[in-house]
Amino acid sequence: MLPKDIHEKESLLIAGIMSGTSLDGIDVAFVEISGEPGKPDYRLRSFHSVPYNPALREQLLKAYDGTLPSRDVFHLDKLLGDRYASAVKNGAIEAGISMAAIDVVGLHGQTIYHDPPNGVTVQIGSAAVVAEELHTVVIDDFRTADIVAGGEGAPLVPFCDVMLLAHPSRNRIALNIGGIANLTWLPAGTSIENLVGFDTGPGNALIDAAMRELRGLDFDEEGKLASEGSVDQRLLLSVLSDAWFQTPPPKSTGRELFGEERGREIARRARADEIEDATVIRTLTQVTARSIIEALERFIVPCREIDEIVVSGGGAKNSTLMQALVELAPETSIITSDSLGLPGDAKEAIGFALLAWATLHGVHNNVPSVTGASGKRLLGSIRCPKVV
Repeated sequence: MLPKDIHEKESLLIAGIMSGTSLDGIDVAFVEISGEPGKPDYRLRSFHSVPYNPALREQLLKAYDGTLPSRDVFHLDKLLGDRYASAVKNGAIEAGISMAAIDVVGLHGQTIYHDPPNGVTVQIGSAAVVAEELHTVVIDDFRTADIVAGGEGAPLVPFCDVMLLAHPSRNRIALNIGGIANLTWLPAGTSIENLVGFDTGPGNALIDAAMRELRGLDFDEEGKLASEGSVDQRLLLSVLSDAWFQTPPPKSTGRELFGEERGREIARRARADEIEDATVIRTLTQVTARSIIEALERFIVPCREIDEIVVSGGGAKNSTLMQALVELAPETSIITSDSLGLPGDAKEAIGFALLAWATLHGVHNNVPSVTGASGKRLLGSIRCPKVV
């Protein structure tokens, strides 16, 4: 049962928690939300990020790959719940926010398996633990309701992109480049009903995996190694030949297809073929850029206009990747969400705060035109720390 006063407040302070497919850490956005349930106003109060330590990241990679024993997965679920709660507490202290002031937590969790055709998606990071430790209402499990309604369960952020990035006179693409890249087409003056959105393929996941295999590093900082290499056309085309890229939306993907083992295997084969490390990373960077632009050309451009592409996520910090996008789409303005006042690192965490707000107010928050679900659904499960 929800606290009696939660619907009586003019505004709510919601902590949105996101940990994505890049497996780089936990992002917490403290967002003040008010206004109409379906058209809220928001203000980012503070943003806090906590990197995963190497041991935890290794466990998560094994969970993704299916090599972590089930008992260890259960313990990891509890451990992540603790880490999420600690991230909120530390972020609140850093921002001077009282824990009592936080009304709700919107928790995505950490995806370890995503198989929409078979109606399955799994996120770990116990919401019950978070609710108990923070003494706060927690809304989690945002993907399942869409998937059981025949949808992909992803991407979910297009629901929020309308509020965050839609423009009255410009047709925008909201492009998020995390471990997996996804986009939302936002026509000028858009409403949620006419959105188009889908995953485009690998974002940083293959690059990061190859960096771990070749250099023992978790990522190519600012695209520096890639900038020293050239594109190997044979390797590029071999990755882009995957039939998934030709599949029309609605569609989603994850580390099951573009994950650690595939990235490492590409790197191992390239090294065996005596391809230089920098060229491997440059080529995988081009895979990300090409798959994004080709997805636009294949599924958006033929019948929809694009004035600018707004990039967020870790990929926006990769100068080589950003330059590749510019070169592949020279007639389209490509900017970062930061340049519009929306911190790219915080965008998805803000999104899950907004999704939680919608759930709390009974607003359908999936987008069937994006996910392919059979209809509108209310996403998320509400957990309370005690009976009120």
